[in-house]
Amino acid sequence: MNEKKIVIPTDEEVAEYSGQSGPDNPSTGSPQDEGAAAEASAQVQTPAGEESRSEAEEYKDKYLRAIAELSNFRKRAEKDREESLRYANAGLVRSLLPVLDDLERVVASAAEHPDNTAAVVDGVKLTIQSFRKALAEHNVTSIEALGQPFDPAVHEAMMQQPSDQYDTPTVLQVLVEGFKLHDRVIRPARVIVSKKAEE
Repeated sequence: MNEKKIVIPTDEEVAEYSGQSGPDNPSTGSPQDEGAAAEASAQVQTPAGEESRSEAEEYKDKYLRAIAELSNFRKRAEKDREESLRYANAGLVRSLLPVLDDLERVVASAAEHPDNTAAVVDGVKLTIQSFRKALAEHNVTSIEALGQPFDPAVHEAMMQQPSDQYDTPTVLQVLVEGFKLHDRVIRPARVIVSKKAEE
Protein backbone atom coordinates (compact mmCIF):
# COMPACT_ATOMS: atom_id res chain seq x y z
CA MET A 1 0.00 0.00 0.00
CA ASN A 2 1.07 3.53 -0.70
CA GLU A 3 1.92 5.57 2.37
CA LYS A 4 0.16 8.98 2.75
CA LYS A 5 2.51 11.92 2.91
CA ILE A 6 1.63 14.71 5.36
CA VAL A 7 2.36 18.17 3.99
CA ILE A 8 2.95 20.87 6.59
CA PRO A 9 2.42 24.42 5.22
CA THR A 10 5.10 26.95 5.77
CA ASP A 11 4.61 30.14 7.82
CA GLU A 12 4.47 32.21 4.64
CA GLU A 13 1.62 30.11 3.24
CA VAL A 14 -0.35 30.31 6.48
CA ALA A 15 0.10 34.10 6.60
CA GLU A 16 -0.96 34.45 2.97
CA TYR A 17 -4.07 32.28 3.42
CA SER A 18 -5.24 34.03 6.61
CA GLY A 19 -4.65 37.51 5.21
CA GLN A 20 -1.95 38.23 7.72
CA SER A 21 1.32 39.58 6.58
CA GLY A 22 4.42 37.61 6.22
CA PRO A 23 7.95 38.78 5.81
CA ASP A 24 7.03 40.49 2.53
CA ASN A 25 3.77 41.87 3.88
CA PRO A 26 4.35 43.58 7.27
CA SER A 27 1.64 43.24 9.90
CA THR A 28 -0.73 46.12 10.50
CA GLY A 29 0.16 45.97 14.15
CA SER A 30 -1.07 44.54 17.38
CA PRO A 31 -4.68 44.98 18.65
CA GLN A 32 -3.41 47.72 20.92
CA ASP A 33 -1.99 49.57 17.94
CA GLU A 34 -5.28 49.15 16.05
CA GLY A 35 -7.24 50.56 19.05
CA ALA A 36 -4.93 53.56 19.23
CA ALA A 37 -5.41 54.20 15.52
CA ALA A 38 -9.21 54.03 15.88
CA GLU A 39 -9.10 56.45 18.80
CA ALA A 40 -6.94 58.85 16.84
CA SER A 41 -9.38 58.64 13.93
CA ALA A 42 -12.30 59.36 16.27
CA GLN A 43 -10.45 62.36 17.64
CA VAL A 44 -10.00 63.68 14.12
CA GLN A 45 -13.72 63.23 13.28
CA THR A 46 -15.12 64.53 16.60
CA PRO A 47 -14.54 68.29 16.00
CA ALA A 48 -16.42 68.10 12.65
CA GLY A 49 -19.31 66.28 14.31
CA GLU A 50 -19.48 68.83 17.11
CA GLU A 51 -19.43 71.66 14.57
CA SER A 52 -22.34 70.12 12.65
CA ARG A 53 -24.27 69.61 15.86
CA SER A 54 -23.62 73.18 16.93
CA GLU A 55 -24.73 74.47 13.53
CA ALA A 56 -27.92 72.39 13.73
CA GLU A 57 -28.67 73.80 17.18
CA GLU A 58 -28.11 77.31 15.85
CA TYR A 59 -30.56 76.77 12.97
CA LYS A 60 -33.09 75.24 15.34
CA ASP A 61 -32.83 78.25 17.63
CA LYS A 62 -33.30 80.62 14.68
CA TYR A 63 -36.32 78.61 13.51
CA LEU A 64 -37.97 78.74 16.94
CA ARG A 65 -37.30 82.48 17.19
CA ALA A 66 -38.84 83.03 13.75
CA ILE A 67 -41.94 81.05 14.75
CA ALA A 68 -42.29 83.10 17.95
CA GLU A 69 -41.86 86.40 16.08
CA LEU A 70 -44.45 85.38 13.49
CA SER A 71 -46.92 84.46 16.23
CA ASN A 72 -46.35 87.80 17.97
CA PHE A 73 -46.77 89.66 14.67
CA ARG A 74 -50.10 87.94 14.03
CA LYS A 75 -51.32 88.81 17.51
CA ARG A 76 -50.30 92.47 17.06
CA ALA A 77 -51.96 92.63 13.63
CA GLU A 78 -55.18 91.15 15.00
CA LYS A 79 -55.16 93.59 17.91
CA ASP A 80 -54.54 96.53 15.56
CA ARG A 81 -57.39 95.39 13.32
CA GLU A 82 -59.77 95.14 16.27
CA GLU A 83 -58.72 98.59 17.46
CA SER A 84 -59.23 100.04 13.96
CA LEU A 85 -62.73 98.58 13.74
CA ARG A 86 -63.60 99.66 17.24
CA TYR A 87 -62.62 103.29 16.70
CA ALA A 88 -63.29 103.55 12.95
CA ASN A 89 -66.00 106.19 13.49
CA ALA A 90 -64.01 108.36 15.86
CA GLY A 91 -63.41 111.02 13.18
CA LEU A 92 -67.08 111.18 12.24
CA VAL A 93 -68.10 111.49 15.90
CA ARG A 94 -65.65 114.37 16.40
CA SER A 95 -67.15 116.14 13.37
CA LEU A 96 -70.71 115.70 14.67
CA LEU A 97 -70.07 116.96 18.18
CA PRO A 98 -70.11 120.65 17.10
CA VAL A 99 -73.49 119.99 15.45
CA LEU A 100 -74.79 118.71 18.78
CA ASP A 101 -73.45 121.85 20.45
CA ASP A 102 -75.30 124.01 17.90
CA LEU A 103 -78.56 122.14 18.48
CA GLU A 104 -78.27 122.62 22.21
CA ARG A 105 -77.66 126.35 21.73
CA VAL A 106 -80.72 126.60 19.48
CA VAL A 107 -82.86 124.89 22.10
CA ALA A 108 -81.49 127.17 24.82
CA SER A 109 -82.16 130.24 22.67
CA ALA A 110 -85.72 129.09 21.96
CA ALA A 111 -86.33 128.64 25.69
CA GLU A 112 -85.01 132.14 26.46
CA HIS A 113 -86.90 133.83 23.61
CA PRO A 114 -90.05 131.79 22.97
CA ASP A 115 -91.59 134.55 20.83
CA ASN A 116 -88.58 134.96 18.52
CA THR A 117 -89.28 132.08 16.16
CA ALA A 118 -87.22 133.61 13.35
CA ALA A 119 -84.06 133.39 15.44
CA VAL A 120 -84.81 129.76 16.22
CA VAL A 121 -85.34 128.96 12.55
CA ASP A 122 -82.09 130.69 11.61
CA GLY A 123 -80.28 128.73 14.28
CA VAL A 124 -81.69 125.45 12.95
CA LYS A 125 -80.67 126.36 9.40
CA LEU A 126 -77.11 127.07 10.52
CA THR A 127 -77.05 123.77 12.37
CA ILE A 128 -78.19 121.93 9.25
CA GLN A 129 -75.39 123.56 7.28
CA SER A 130 -72.86 122.48 9.92
CA PHE A 131 -74.24 118.96 9.80
CA ARG A 132 -73.97 118.74 6.00
CA LYS A 133 -70.43 120.09 6.17
CA ALA A 134 -69.50 117.38 8.69
CA LEU A 135 -70.96 114.72 6.39
CA ALA A 136 -69.10 116.10 3.38
CA GLU A 137 -65.81 115.93 5.29
CA HIS A 138 -66.39 112.17 5.52
CA ASN A 139 -67.38 111.75 1.85
CA VAL A 140 -71.11 111.53 2.52
CA THR A 141 -72.97 113.28 -0.31
CA SER A 142 -76.61 113.85 -1.18
CA ILE A 143 -78.16 111.90 -4.07
CA GLU A 144 -79.44 114.21 -6.77
CA ALA A 145 -83.04 113.24 -7.51
CA LEU A 146 -85.48 116.05 -8.25
CA GLY A 147 -86.12 116.31 -12.00
CA GLN A 148 -83.78 113.39 -12.72
CA PRO A 149 -84.75 110.26 -14.69
CA PHE A 150 -85.82 107.57 -12.28
CA ASP A 151 -82.88 105.28 -11.40
CA PRO A 152 -83.75 102.28 -9.21
CA ALA A 153 -80.10 102.01 -8.17
CA VAL A 154 -80.31 105.29 -6.22
CA HIS A 155 -84.05 106.10 -6.11
CA GLU A 156 -86.86 104.32 -4.33
CA ALA A 157 -90.28 104.99 -5.87
CA MET A 158 -92.89 105.47 -3.19
CA MET A 159 -95.70 106.25 -5.64
CA GLN A 160 -96.41 107.29 -9.23
CA GLN A 161 -98.15 110.40 -10.40
CA PRO A 162 -99.54 111.05 -13.90
CA SER A 163 -97.69 113.78 -15.76
CA ASP A 164 -97.77 115.14 -19.31
CA GLN A 165 -94.42 116.86 -18.80
CA TYR A 166 -92.21 113.74 -19.08
CA ASP A 167 -92.27 110.85 -21.52
CA THR A 168 -90.11 108.64 -19.30
CA PRO A 169 -90.36 108.05 -15.53
CA THR A 170 -88.91 111.09 -13.83
CA VAL A 171 -88.63 112.16 -10.20
CA LEU A 172 -91.35 114.72 -9.51
CA GLN A 173 -90.84 115.10 -5.77
CA VAL A 174 -88.33 114.00 -3.13
CA LEU A 175 -89.99 112.71 0.01
CA VAL A 176 -86.81 111.62 1.83
CA GLU A 177 -83.32 112.70 0.82
CA GLY A 178 -80.88 109.94 -0.14
CA PHE A 179 -77.16 109.77 0.60
CA LYS A 180 -74.02 108.06 -0.69
CA LEU A 181 -70.79 107.21 1.11
CA HIS A 182 -68.17 107.53 -1.62
CA ASP A 183 -69.85 105.56 -4.42
CA ARG A 184 -72.02 103.32 -2.22
CA VAL A 185 -75.66 104.15 -1.57
CA ILE A 186 -76.26 104.49 2.16
CA ARG A 187 -79.92 105.37 1.75
CA PRO A 188 -81.80 105.68 -1.54
CA ALA A 189 -83.83 108.81 -2.18
CA ARG A 190 -87.53 108.11 -1.64
CA VAL A 191 -89.38 109.82 -4.42
CA ILE A 192 -92.59 110.29 -6.36
CA VAL A 193 -92.15 109.25 -9.99
CA SER A 194 -94.03 110.45 -13.06
CA LYS A 195 -95.99 108.23 -15.39
CA LYS A 196 -97.78 108.97 -18.65
CA ALA A 197 -101.20 110.42 -18.20
CA GLU A 198 -103.98 108.24 -19.55
CA GLU A 199 -105.76 109.64 -22.59
